Amino acid sequence: MFSPLPVPPNAPAVILVDQAHHSLTIQYNGRSLFEGVFTDGMQLEVVPSSDPEKVEQTIACSGPAGILDGTITATQDSFAAETLGPQQKRFPEVRNSDGPSFNLRNNAVYDRGQDLVLIGPTDGATTVQPLGKGRYHFRAHGDAFHIVFRPRFYQKHKNIAFFEPWKRQVRRDSTAGWCSWWAYETDIDEKTVLAAADVFARNLKDFGLDTIQLDDGYEAGAGAPPGFWKTNSKFPSGLDYLAKRITAMGLRAGIWVGSQVSDETVTKQHPEWFACDPDGKAHRGPWIDFGMDGSNKTALQNLILPVFEQFKKDGFKYVKIDSLRHLLYDSYYPCRAQFEAKGTTPELAWRDYLSAARRVLGDDTYLLACWGVLPEAVGIADACRLGTDGFGPSTMLQYNSWNNVVWRNDPDHVDIHGAGEDIIRPTLVSMAGAQLLLSDKAEFYEDQSRLEGAKRAVPIPFTLPGQLYDFDPTKTDNLINGLRNKNGGTNPGPIDADQRGPECPWWQLDVSRPFESWTILTRLSWQALPEQHVSFSDLGLAPGRYAVYEFWSKKYLGEFDDSFEAAAQPAKGTSVYCIRKVLDHPQVISTSRHITQGGPDLIQVKWDAKTRTLSGTSKVVRNDPYELRVRTAGLRVKGASWDVTEDNGLSVMRFNPKRTGDVNWAIRFTK
Repeated sequence: MFSPLPVPPNAPAVILVDQAHHSLTIQYNGRSLFEGVFTDGMQLEVVPSSDPEKVEQTIACSGPAGILDGTITATQDSFAAETLGPQQKRFPEVRNSDGPSFNLRNNAVYDRGQDLVLIGPTDGATTVQPLGKGRYHFRAHGDAFHIVFRPRFYQKHKNIAFFEPWKRQVRRDSTAGWCSWWAYETDIDEKTVLAAADVFARNLKDFGLDTIQLDDGYEAGAGAPPGFWKTNSKFPSGLDYLAKRITAMGLRAGIWVGSQVSDETVTKQHPEWFACDPDGKAHRGPWIDFGMDGSNKTALQNLILPVFEQFKKDGFKYVKIDSLRHLLYDSYYPCRAQFEAKGTTPELAWRDYLSAARRVLGDDTYLLACWGVLPEAVGIADACRLGTDGFGPSTMLQYNSWNNVVWRNDPDHVDIHGAGEDIIRPTLVSMAGAQLLLSDKAEFYEDQSRLEGAKRAVPIPFTLPGQLYDFDPTKTDNLINGLRNKNGGTNPGPIDADQRGPECPWWQLDVSRPFESWTILTRLSWQALPEQHVSFSDLGLAPGRYAVYEFWSKKYLGEFDDSFEAAAQPAKGTSVYCIRKVLDHPQVISTSRHITQGGPDLIQVKWDAKTRTLSGTSKVVRNDPYELRVRTAGLRVKGASWDVTEDNGLSVMRFNPKRTGDVNWAIRFTK
């Protein structure tokens, strides 16, 4: 939710240290951000910021075995996370959270509502425990440590100039479905799109694969907008018919559109509608031909707005705007003098174009900016495709700290017809909380055995970064240093994510629900990997005994006090370990619906000690056999809502739903 506070200033906080009463107060933007106390004998010194733009205040805390203990009060649009420290060297991974994160690796609170961060020392010297409604218990200790405050963290420190999160919230809904491009490219027609939609409507939409996006290949290919974006002979019924048919199937209709104009006739008639060379003629650039001037109101009215007005009228709820990098880098940048003469900049004129599309389409339409990392789209687009064509497993770990904070990351089309790719690719996208658009030929999806990976990966969790840094910081560091594709956008540039680059086999997702919190640890072997020892403390889990279940092999590994052994994996192998703290009564260890093993399906779980009954509510999918895997804690099953069998040390309750929706269940136990 949006912060009710005033726009946060790019200014220092008011830091009040009372040595006599051992108290520390940090005030920012008209209210208290932190209130706490520190132990007797500690000394606190405030080091002011040396940079008026990248404000950073440090509170140096010193004293033998000192402790600072207090409460952070942020907006409800905040979350706990970690900054880079020794813990990442011991166990390199990418961490996210779905719900409040209680992970012991966390040492900071980031408040998206105000774009600020408060950071304590790393490597176990800070604990951050969510208290609900934007409040956190914050405790730091040591002989000498620093508390760091940074306002405008993403905007200034990460150099995302247009990031103003108090103006626009990120989309929380799952985005998954099918895109025509990778399977068909421009060889696509109306019949094929509807065939794909039919397969998804019959077999996949109830799982969460509910978007059908038509890509390049439908357009008339003659003239200028808006007529250019009418259909050719392969789509005889028109876009309105196609969108209505897809919508009638209970799916979301999506459309691709380019931002270029190739018709020289209109550029000669109205050169002022375009980015122009010094001679006044429309500038021609690679992959864009002629770029429409978003700062020209007449160009907006005649060339740009009618296209998006028609898409909205037709019923499209997902719009992918392509060649945007070429509009900025290859059309607007070479004509910078023209824009500056009008009192604007290429970046602002580009945002004028994208903002016009957003206004017409409305906030309920999902807007994807394409291709390459485009910080100028922040605050307008819901998502951004991070790299070039083709699935990019490295893209998400290079921009994980942006995902669902700045926008939703798009790794491009997730085709799954290759050996092993049906599991590893959807699993990664789901763990990253990115968008997942499959792109195989329509007939491929008729074989349901090929779709287990996709079915178990959706709905996509709304993940928040568990780390305020990126596993591979090369690209985000380039952005911080101000690099852009100033020499053109034809090839990937210094901030565009790599399709294949450094890889991280370990992805961790901390799942938290009102009734329980647990951890999902995924191991992705793009190359063969040996057996590996995994320590619970390295994962940020509190001391205790944990039960471990592997999803894809359906194997219960057992209970462990400190660590477990992750099995060796072949190339393109995938393991998804569910790690739950052992309770003193029967408990759900895993479910079959989703790789998070309860994330979207467990609505509630309750143990009644008096009646020895474990009960709950699950969200199930029609004709999708559902399993609850239950640890009995030494008790015997007396009765259950569904059939129960013993399997690998667990009691497994199975149910075949006849409809999609919520079901109640219970298992009764006896000694």
